[in-house]
Amino acid sequence: MNWSSARFRRSILVLSAALPLGLLLVYSIRRNPQWQDFRWSTFWDGFLAVDKTWVLAGVLAVYATYLVRALRWKALMKQLKAAPSLWNLFSATVIGFAAIGVLGRAGEMVRPYLVARKEALPLSGQLAVWLVERCFDVLTLLVTAALALGRFDAAGLRNSPALADALHTSGRLIAFATLALVILMIALRNFAEPIVNRIASRLPRRLSGLEHHLRAFEEGTRGLHNLRALTVCILYSAAEWILIALCYAAVFNSFSGGLRLTPSQTLIFMGCVMAGSVVNIPGVGGGIQVASVLVLTELFGLRPEPAASISLLIWALTFLAVVPPALLLMLFEGLTWSSLRPPPNGDRP
Repeated sequence: MNWSSARFRRSILVLSAALPLGLLLVYSIRRNPQWQDFRWSTFWDGFLAVDKTWVLAGVLAVYATYLVRALRWKALMKQLKAAPSLWNLFSATVIGFAAIGVLGRAGEMVRPYLVARKEALPLSGQLAVWLVERCFDVLTLLVTAALALGRFDAAGLRNSPALADALHTSGRLIAFATLALVILMIALRNFAEPIVNRIASRLPRRLSGLEHHLRAFEEGTRGLHNLRALTVCILYSAAEWILIALCYAAVFNSFSGGLRLTPSQTLIFMGCVMAGSVVNIPGVGGGIQVASVLVLTELFGLRPEPAASISLLIWALTFLAVVPPALLLMLFEGLTWSSLRPPPNGDRP
């Protein structure tokens, strides 16, 4: 084994991130006697007996999020290209999220690479658009989590001291993270251009290529300068998370008896599950299943079997449902998984 290889280092990083979640799940299993009587037959019977109409509604809600993301990307890159193709952006978004499901978080770079390739634009500029877009995603998630924590006591959930203390303690971390993210976005908006100008003025002529990359990256952040684009992105981000909430509601309704959540409970579930989705082991998932199982059993009082069934279906819809249409798009466009890897050198794909 090559202990210094990049793949080995990435594997260690993923396992290190997943380990705390795994330990938390083991702790929950050991302290909850219901897990000792876990019945696989009950789990599979519940999973296979879901209402297909509700599952289809969840799939459509997930697919709609990719269109909303493509529209948001289009708004953010207006400064780079006046009329980018919405189809190109949608196709890149679908394939990019399929890459995340298959390859883990390493697949994040597929989408900006494909957009740059399809629209004949510098890759560094699309990386800047991706960074700004992710800032909107994380900021929306933090606001959602903050609202959830603010309504935690009034949500009428089962008392779980371990998770309750963890969620309340995370409130301070959310506040600091939100402040840091806002500062980052302000810095990108107000200081990216002067910083790039200052660096460019000091670069020797032989590094003109680096200056080109820096200029393209700075241009990719200019969507933050446009008040209309900012407003549109905020609305698109809100629409995206509403669609995700609708997907969760469809999953809950698809199971026998249904699990009706109040708005406060939905916020809490979304905040916990989406935080867990940051840890995504290629082709397996991980964080999203652990987080949803813990929330459903510890806070909502579900038995382990339906909790595991719901968690599995949520992961399948949010990470795997995009793979079949992505494969069709790749076949139509003549792409392979190996061709989705950005070139190690050079700004234009």
